[in-house]
Amino acid sequence: MDTEPNRLAPLLRDYPMHTTRTPARAGRLVVAALALVAFVAACSAADAGGPTASPAPSAPPVATPVPSPIATPSPSIPGLPDVELDVADGHDVVVVISDRNDLLTGARSGEGKDGMSVRWGDAIIRNLDANTIEVTWAGYPQDETVGLVVVPTSGGVLLRFGQSMPYPNTDAMGADRVLVLTFAEAVAADEVVAEFTTADD
Repeated sequence: MDTEPNRLAPLLRDYPMHTTRTPARAGRLVVAALALVAFVAACSAADAGGPTASPAPSAPPVATPVPSPIATPSPSIPGLPDVELDVADGHDVVVVISDRNDLLTGARSGEGKDGMSVRWGDAIIRNLDANTIEVTWAGYPQDETVGLVVVPTSGGVLLRFGQSMPYPNTDAMGADRVLVLTFAEAVAADEVVAEFTTADD
């Protein structure tokens, strides 16, 4: 039995046992790969911690024009409405009033009696209250539009009527026309004068 190792010795000498070793080149490749991984990781970390890109500047806001408010004119003070007179003969008689000085606050019809209570070109003026007067005058028994201009005077108020009138000293028959006027301030009947004109005057 002591001779068996001696018999194997030449074989072992001629065929040495194989041992695994890492070639030097392979070691260098591993080191290079590890270095590359470390470099990539360092670059990623640098990118992650670096300054962020600034957002593109947005366009400046466009100012929306605001329309200017349209000035609304103050309503004009309406004039007195036309007054349809109540006459006994049933004709359509309307008084159109011009009061540029705003002396009046109201106007309405009185009740006209049958026939003439006053001569042509005259008027009966009386107070109904401190601010209101009643004016009675005569006109033709016909449809007509009568103009009235109210004018302040130094002594009171002038009422200038424009209507059809007969020639002087006529015996033509007429009918009563009655108008009630309310003033903004107190007025006495004896301070009010009525005047009559025609289209020919």
